[in-house]
Order: sequence, then C-alpha cells, then structure tokens
Amino acid sequence: MIELTEYETRTIQLSQDESYELSSLTRGSADKTQQPRVIERLAPTGQAGVYDIQPGPYVGRFRLRTGRVVDISSRFSFRDLAALLGLGGKATLLRHDATSAQGGSGLMDLIALAFVREAERIAGQGLAKGYKQTTLARPPYAGVPAVTAHLNAHAGRADRLVTTTKRLTADIALNRLIASAHGKLCQLSYQDKQLGVRLRQLTPVFRNVNGREEGAWQLPMLPARYREIHDLARLVLDHRTALPAGTGLAGVGVLFNMTKIWENYVGRWLRTHQPQAVVHSQYPILLVDIGPARQARADFVVERDGRPVAVYDAKYRPWKEWPSTAELYQLFTYASRLYVERAVLVYPGTEAVSRQMTMGSVLIETIAVPLEKATVRDG
Repeated sequence: MIELTEYETRTIQLSQDESYELSSLTRGSADKTQQPRVIERLAPTGQAGVYDIQPGPYVGRFRLRTGRVVDISSRFSFRDLAALLGLGGKATLLRHDATSAQGGSGLMDLIALAFVREAERIAGQGLAKGYKQTTLARPPYAGVPAVTAHLNAHAGRADRLVTTTKRLTADIALNRLIASAHGKLCQLSYQDKQLGVRLRQLTPVFRNVNGREEGAWQLPMLPARYREIHDLARLVLDHRTALPAGTGLAGVGVLFNMTKIWENYVGRWLRTHQPQAVVHSQYPILLVDIGPARQARADFVVERDGRPVAVYDAKYRPWKEWPSTAELYQLFTYASRLYVERAVLVYPGTEAVSRQMTMGSVLIETIAVPLEKATVRDG
C-alpha cells in the first residue's frame, strides 16, 4: 500500500507503470481527461524508480492497475474527518476498534463497516418489497391477458397466451441502490480482511436484485429503517466525489474532495448558529461598475433584514493567525463591493480561536472552528 497524507510530500518507490498511472492524475492532465486532480505533484528524485509524491485535497482510497492500493489520509484527526463526512452524527458508526483508524486513513474501512452493519441489519429484518408489473409468456399464467404483448409475440394466435400481473418482489429501486453500493464496496481492499468477508457474505441477499448502477435513482418514500444505509449508499455512489469509472484505472475507489466538504460543513455551521439570518452560498459579486462584466463568488454571505451584513470564506487548512496579502485583497474587495463591514476566514481547528484586524472600515477576522463543538458570534 502507498500511504499518503493530503498536501504532504512523501518519497515512494514506484514501478514505471505506477508512475505513469499516477502522473495521469496530476493537475496537468485535468483538462484532457476530466479526472479529479488527485495528485498535485509527482517528481523523480535522484534515485531510479523513486519519486516525490504530493497529493491534493482528496482523501480516500483507490487501486492502481498493478494491484497496489493508494490510501490518502486526512491531515486532521480521524474523529474530525468522520464529522466532516457526516458519519460522526451517529456514534454507532465509530464504535469498531479493529478498523476505525489503523493503518492509512481507515476511511474506506469506516464507510464499509458502517454499510455492512446496516446491510446485515436490513437483511435480518428482510428486504423491503414492492409490486412490479410482470409479463408472463409461459405457464403458469397469472393476471389478465396482455393484448399488445400477445400480438407482438405471437401475432394473436389462439393457442398461445401472454398475461400481465403484479408480483411482490425485492427488486425495487431502493434495494437496487443498496445492491449497487454493495457491489462497488466489494471491489475495494480493506485492512481488516474480515470486513471483505462480511461484504461477500451479503452477496446472496442481493442475488435477485438488479445492482446495475444507474445515473439517477428515483426513490419513493424512504422507510425509516433504510435511512442510514440509504445515505451511506449515496455516499459510495456519489460521482461528484468518486474517482470516475472508465478512465483507464483498473480499480474503483472513493475519493472525497475535502475542500468542498469543508465548505459544506461551514455552510451548515453558519445556518445552525445564525438561525435568524439568511445564509447564501456561492454568492455572486460584481467586481466592476464600467467595462466588461467580471464576477466573483463568495463562499457565504450572511443577510439580515434583506441586506448583506458579513461575508465568509471557507479555508480547508490548519488555522493561521493572519491572512496572506492575497487573502486580504480578496476579503476587502468582497466586503467593499457588498458594503459590509465584516469579512471572515473560517478554518478547521482543534479549539475555538480567532484574530482580528481592520482595513479601513472593514473588520477582517480569522476563526478556527472545532468540528464537534463549534460556536459562532452573530455577524
């Protein structure tokens, strides 16, 4: 296994095929292949076959064509990572000491473990069922004659029969979603070998369910007992965060864009702690008054009584006391264009700390937000 940490450079021995495959995931290949920029930098060293590898803001695991697994862990604690991914809300997902954080990031082990435990519970209770329209061209016949199908299949022959009926089946959209996620998880490798065994043992449960992954899932009302496994299945199958299939990579892996996940977390944090305000995401800001239109987007703008009062920018990196010059220019521009007097940079942190400075009439603040006990002042 190649164990990396996001944004940290490590020196790794690679075969020629492995170096070529990883180079296809660098930022230079993004325009041609539309793959995520998983690797920021891949550079040869003075030794043959030895490379410096720096991953980008992606956390997860995928397999190279040689069979070697690349595991990219988060810079932050495992508990913080689980909270960011939305897996920390229910403690049952974090109570497995054998695999939760041992070796590499443990990310896929955590997701697969949560999925297995929920799937085993669902299987024990029995899969949900629904009625499916079925056409029967062989005895025993049930239901009512299907005239159109009869004409198409047998030209209306009197000695043949085609009927249609509704039959109770587990092959419904909800179970197809779960089966599809199960199939994807079965293709990954896990540090706890027993976890792979438990996944394979669930295969007979979905034998009569079409687990072919589809572009969109139209699901009816969700039963309460399916809610957790439904969310986990969506997480596994989410193409916005998973390495795309069909790009020449042999394995199927899940990679989470932590920059986007942190941005989503900050949005939830703001809306929770400022319930009386309206929080806008990706707020458009016109940068010029005269000339060709130039527009920027602020991560979040807080609005009260119909007018903006503060602008927030989510930064996925450890908290730093003072913004860079470029960040100061950016925040001051946003605040000036919106006519607000407060601009805030929000970082993940282990404890709540903040620093303030002013540029003219604009108060610029850097805030570190503890992931599990965040508080915020009203803007």
